[in-house]
Amino acid sequence: MSLISGLVKSLSKLSMIGRALMLPISLLPAAGLLLAFGDKFHLPLMMNAGGVIFDNLPMLFAIGSAVGLASESGIAALSAAVSVFVTNITISTVLGITPEMASQGGKYAMVVGIPTLQMGVFGGLICGILAAWCYNRFHAMQLPEFLGFFSGKRFVAIATACLSFVLGLLLPYIWQHIQAGIDALSLVVNGDNQAASTFIFGLVERALIPLGLHHIWYPSFWYSFGDYTTQAGQVIHGDQTIWFKMLEEGVKSFSSDTYQNAGKFMQGEFPLMLFALPAACLAMYHEAHTKNKKIASGILFSAALTCFLTGITEPVEFTFIFVAPILYVFNAIMAGLAYMTMFLLHAHIAKSFSAGFIDYLSFGIVPSLNGYQTNFLNAVIVGIPMALIYYFTFRYVIRRFDVKTPGRTEVTSDAKDKTDTELANEIIALLGGAHNIDSVGSCITRLRLEVSNSEKVDRDGLNGVGACGVVFVGDNGIQVIFGARAQFIAQTMSTMIGK
Repeated sequence: MSLISGLVKSLSKLSMIGRALMLPISLLPAAGLLLAFGDKFHLPLMMNAGGVIFDNLPMLFAIGSAVGLASESGIAALSAAVSVFVTNITISTVLGITPEMASQGGKYAMVVGIPTLQMGVFGGLICGILAAWCYNRFHAMQLPEFLGFFSGKRFVAIATACLSFVLGLLLPYIWQHIQAGIDALSLVVNGDNQAASTFIFGLVERALIPLGLHHIWYPSFWYSFGDYTTQAGQVIHGDQTIWFKMLEEGVKSFSSDTYQNAGKFMQGEFPLMLFALPAACLAMYHEAHTKNKKIASGILFSAALTCFLTGITEPVEFTFIFVAPILYVFNAIMAGLAYMTMFLLHAHIAKSFSAGFIDYLSFGIVPSLNGYQTNFLNAVIVGIPMALIYYFTFRYVIRRFDVKTPGRTEVTSDAKDKTDTELANEIIALLGGAHNIDSVGSCITRLRLEVSNSEKVDRDGLNGVGACGVVFVGDNGIQVIFGARAQFIAQTMSTMIGK
């Protein structure tokens, strides 16, 4: 029983880290667009502006994760930057790493101008988590009166700096074992059977959507697994980082001696977002009861358009994931097949954040106009058959098992009819009142909440006010899916309850 309880708590903590990762990851579309259009129009200044973001991912992940885990505190962000500096200079001094050693790549790298261990975004994430912990632990700390100036939030950066020094002393001995594990996984992922790797990646990512843990799954593939040596001799890690560096350096085949088929852990979603899930929405609309078709069309058309343009899928997937497990499994398997098929067809399309038409245009079509072998038409070749399979499968399953998708229930509510304030008030009440809410946050489409007593949460009531789905994560974690409005609802709730 204790093992199960520990697992539940671990899932809750992982979900919080997943929420924190969304802030730094959400910065990447800007960098990607600068690189793509800078290359298209031959503007080195624009490409440099995009490249500098990818070159400093550890710092961005440190600051972003600290803010995400510390209720968006500026003090936590400052402390995260302090942690990056102190940790890396300590490592550099202990190991005697020189700029020349870092320039040769391998296990060393330059981070914010400091020669240090090559830890990638994980190094930044560790510093960010430490800074957030210090903020949550010490921001209300009161020292004796003669030290009062250093009390509270001022003490956070001091504590972070001291603990980062200790962290810098320990990491040289710990990281070698972590790095060995990463290297071993990287060899497996990018080894002889990459078709299987891409299938497993796509299947697991879709399968983790309900818990919001997909944000924990893909960063290793995007930012750590795989090595690419740049023209300057720098070693770059991760499928996404490598793809954009190859774009910047003019590697039109998206393959090199050290890394082949850049984009393989990103491109598989394009057939899903552009074709398959919109087709599922059409199937659900056609299976809606006649009297409810108008309401269903409003919900499903909006969800399909959001999915097609931006690649945000939760508004679609949460209409069927919980009411039809068979469709949930079907969706995960088809996602895996899409990734594998796109890999086998030698597509090389990147995504900066999602895989909607905006990314398809920016990182599939536009680079191809300059001779890059994105093979973007493969997304259409794979996507059209997937759309037909999704349409007929969804119609059959919905009718055969009387699945309660939008338009097939007596009462269908739409959150669009309510203001953020109205929704926030209703949600607070349905969560058991303000006193039952410990923290409020959000990611792209979902409220990420912690409550004192999950038994006081009215799941049916939350669905009734327009939520696409409600997920319990651990003993106290709650995720409520409201689409792109989630961040604004979360801000309103935080203002109302002061958290």
